Amino acid sequence: MKSQNRIAFFNILSIILLNGSSLLTAPLFSRILGTSGFGVLKIYNIWASVAAILFTFQTQGTLVNARVEYPEDRQRQYQSATMALSLVAFLACSAVVLLFMEPVSKLLKLEPMLIGFLLVQAFGTYCVNFLSTKYTYEFKAGRNMMLSLAITVVTLVLSIVWILQLPQETRYYGRVAAISVTYGLVGIPACAAILLQGRTLFHREYWKFCIGLAIPAVFHNLSDLILGQSDMVMLQQMKGDSAAGLYGLAWQFGNFLFIIFGALNRTWCPFFFEEMKQGKRDAMLSKTRNFLELFTVLACGFMLLTPEVYYVFGGRLYQESTMIIPLFVGSYYLNFLCTFPVNYEYYNKQTKVVAAVTIFSSLMNVVLNYLLIRAIGMAGAALATMLSHGVQLLVHHVYTRFFLGKEDYPFPLGLWAKYGVLFLLTMGFVYLNADRGLLRWGVGAILGICELLKIRRRKVLI
Repeated sequence: MKSQNRIAFFNILSIILLNGSSLLTAPLFSRILGTSGFGVLKIYNIWASVAAILFTFQTQGTLVNARVEYPEDRQRQYQSATMALSLVAFLACSAVVLLFMEPVSKLLKLEPMLIGFLLVQAFGTYCVNFLSTKYTYEFKAGRNMMLSLAITVVTLVLSIVWILQLPQETRYYGRVAAISVTYGLVGIPACAAILLQGRTLFHREYWKFCIGLAIPAVFHNLSDLILGQSDMVMLQQMKGDSAAGLYGLAWQFGNFLFIIFGALNRTWCPFFFEEMKQGKRDAMLSKTRNFLELFTVLACGFMLLTPEVYYVFGGRLYQESTMIIPLFVGSYYLNFLCTFPVNYEYYNKQTKVVAAVTIFSSLMNVVLNYLLIRAIGMAGAALATMLSHGVQLLVHHVYTRFFLGKEDYPFPLGLWAKYGVLFLLTMGFVYLNADRGLLRWGVGAILGICELLKIRRRKVLI
């Protein structure tokens, strides 16, 4: 039990450090860069994420399937072969981008130098995520935390030093360069180390297994990115860099909850796959109930405290976007509920279904963004994303419950419905009591204390 808690704690902390550093430093950089500079930075990061997904096939997502498919003594070979596959794909895609640099720069509305930084950051991010995923599923939580801590500290120091040396209108270059250089310096040696450990470049069986799972996952991850961030890109195109900056900071503030979800999910997933493989259904469901309860309380508490905390976080300049944050939280909560049918689909190697549903939801989101941004601006963009995630959850649940798993599907509606109702009631309460900070904080304190007492009683986080 202590070992599980230790693994959970360090995995959660490492992922929060790795993915949450941009959130923790956002109050500083949003003020230094201004709304326009911060908007350029957010758009740049979106395109860097697209390149990281599209150019590398995101093969690290197959590591968990490989642990089920192959014995322990073949894991390093598999990791090396899949890393080599991503390296070849990335080099080919990067060559095309560099060959057509000018039209790519115009299309993305980014200077050519930013495109260069983007490519380095994309591959470095992939390598770091590969290493982090490897450590997670090998239960090496301490190494995961050290990796995350090193990247967080180096990125922050370089950002501050380089930003302060640049004039106001180009200060975003300092932040971009710091992230790109750090991920490059960590990611490229990590790539080399994995290749040297496994000493396997091309392996027909491994590449076939990996591509069969990774290609649908690429479309899923890319569509998921479109589903989550097309609103920001479209808002920039339709309303300008300043609107994207206002929206982007509110999104980044709300994204802290998504980072916590990602950390908890990465902690829960290894146990889910392992206990499903061993037939320990009761143990898996026990952890699932703990996961549901914990994240629901965190999401509700986050909404209850949002107006006051966001004022401190963003300052008066960004307050216009305060009340769209609960809509972001709603999107993240629906995405959280999706993790149960989606992970069941991954366990059953239904990656094509996962990709198809995400593509459909992302296309729906683009259409809703166009209609709702024109009608109600920033609020329309946030509402479009939440509605699209709701459709995504509905389709995944229907497929897994009535077609794939049927009676064997372990996550019926009754398992999470009561938590969903609590979340919706809390969201309504927040909007109805937006000006009653003391009341909201009091309710948040009660929820938090009750959850802490439950965790203490059961003696496990998840």
